[in-house]
Amino acid sequence: MNVLLVNNYSMERAYDLWKKGISGSHHVWGKVELDQEGTVNVIVLPHEKHKWINKLGKFFGITHLDQQIRILFHLNSFDVLYAPYFLANLRLILFLKFLGIFNKPIVICVHQSFGKSKYNNSVTKSISKLILDQIEGAVFLSEPLYRKIMTNIGLEKDSYGDKFTTAQWGPDISYYERFCLTRIPFNSCEFFISAGHTDRDFETIIEAFRGLPYRLKIFCTPTSLPKTKDIPANVEVNWEVTYSKDLIPFYQKAIAILIPLKLPPNTDGCQGMTSIQDVLTFGKPTVITTNPCLNINVEEEGIGFNVAMNDVNRWKEKIILLATNEEIWEKMSQNSSDLFLNKVNSKIFADHLGEVFEIVFAREKSMSKVYNL
Repeated sequence: MNVLLVNNYSMERAYDLWKKGISGSHHVWGKVELDQEGTVNVIVLPHEKHKWINKLGKFFGITHLDQQIRILFHLNSFDVLYAPYFLANLRLILFLKFLGIFNKPIVICVHQSFGKSKYNNSVTKSISKLILDQIEGAVFLSEPLYRKIMTNIGLEKDSYGDKFTTAQWGPDISYYERFCLTRIPFNSCEFFISAGHTDRDFETIIEAFRGLPYRLKIFCTPTSLPKTKDIPANVEVNWEVTYSKDLIPFYQKAIAILIPLKLPPNTDGCQGMTSIQDVLTFGKPTVITTNPCLNINVEEEGIGFNVAMNDVNRWKEKIILLATNEEIWEKMSQNSSDLFLNKVNSKIFADHLGEVFEIVFAREKSMSKVYNL
């Protein structure tokens, strides 16, 4: 089976970074593990070839138009189209699928709702249903998100049968022995760390560290710089370190990984999911802004604490606890490592993804036989 992988960012670059040891395999969304298994051949379509086509697409409200047109010229080279971020880069393809022009099966991953979470607009509900009807396989990256989307659209949770499944995206399993089994001891950890750029609430944790005797290192991008004017001396903001590999020494020396979030109103999504990969990779405790749509509840798993949005005092309380209580730190660190090894990793995700491809491919072949008869 040949599966064509497309995304809203360059998969060939992500794959190249993995080959160079700069980034984890999970950023290639199952390709590495499936290639190693040998049952599915995952082909990466080059992300962008003609920039002018993308500029034209933006004028008409169609992002990644160049990529979608090139998909149409590769129809004979793949059996299944796989798009982890389908809302961003499959608008034209889905429309052509609706018209009956594009007839290849599509498998997607779902990270967020298709619109505002209340779905109180009948047109929005109808469009969402139309989108789902064009999909042969959907892997929801969160069970709570799956339930919310089904409820908001007005569908029974199991109304699509085995077309819809849930799976937890997990970090590169090869990292387990490299980082989890060689954790720096509690007394040698030097600071807290918070890294990310999407929907991050760095301002709240900066306030939490104000007056505390602990250090915080924030790694962000120029577009996600905290808006705090008077950053205290114990907080360092860095927007120049961008590769995952370069952050490894900082994660290793961190007491805990902090994930402060700004959750957009009336929108459901898996914000914070990528940072949880780092929590597990390095076997660290975490404190995270409560996001009910995440598949992993850090308190239930015993790897950290949930904090309400903008709650400076609770952030401060949990920071102090993790910095001073070695017993709690050790227990959470061990739970984090165990979760990585046994329940949440790239191998488990890829195995599930492979099963979805097999089901979709078998169903497609069966339908083709019926059609030929």
